[in-house]
Amino acid sequence: MCFATAALIAGVAGAAVSAGGQIVQGQATASAANYRAQVAQNNATIAKQNADYAIAAGMQSAETQSLKGAAKGGAIKAGIAASGIDVNTGSAVDVRESQREAATLDTETVMNNAELQAYGYNAKATGFEAEAELDKLTAEQAPIGAAIGATGSLLSSASSLGFKWSGMGGTGSFSGASPFTSASSTAIY
Repeated sequence: MCFATAALIAGVAGAAVSAGGQIVQGQATASAANYRAQVAQNNATIAKQNADYAIAAGMQSAETQSLKGAAKGGAIKAGIAASGIDVNTGSAVDVRESQREAATLDTETVMNNAELQAYGYNAKATGFEAEAELDKLTAEQAPIGAAIGATGSLLSSASSLGFKWSGMGGTGSFSGASPFTSASSTAIY
């Protein structure tokens, strides 16, 4: 086997190895993207659970705050009554009403803070879900892109090898003539 034929065979083998490498690279990219998608989906699930926990904790804290407010209202009423003032008239009613409104505001503030915290967790969950979808799309497209790249490499190599083969006169050995010159050695431009 002459050197030129061996070079052509090596070129074909190199093209095949290069194309195979692109295919494997695409599969590896897809696997990594699938892994990232699953991690993002897990993070979204955790964020949603945290949102639920924040609401539950907020409801419990709001109930505790409400009980504290009611206890404070009872203490105010008992203090007013102990002073000999009618608790159902005049400024005694106004004081108790103000205390009730303040207690209600405190309870609602606790619940609002829990809802804001839950909103933050839900927003994170949405971001993680979007990331997971993007990674799934990457995983889906990576093998396709690798196959296209591999096909392009094979076609490019085939073209190059065909050109080299024609330079050998199709015989597998160089005849000494350059493919850029005619039989009469006149340059073709």
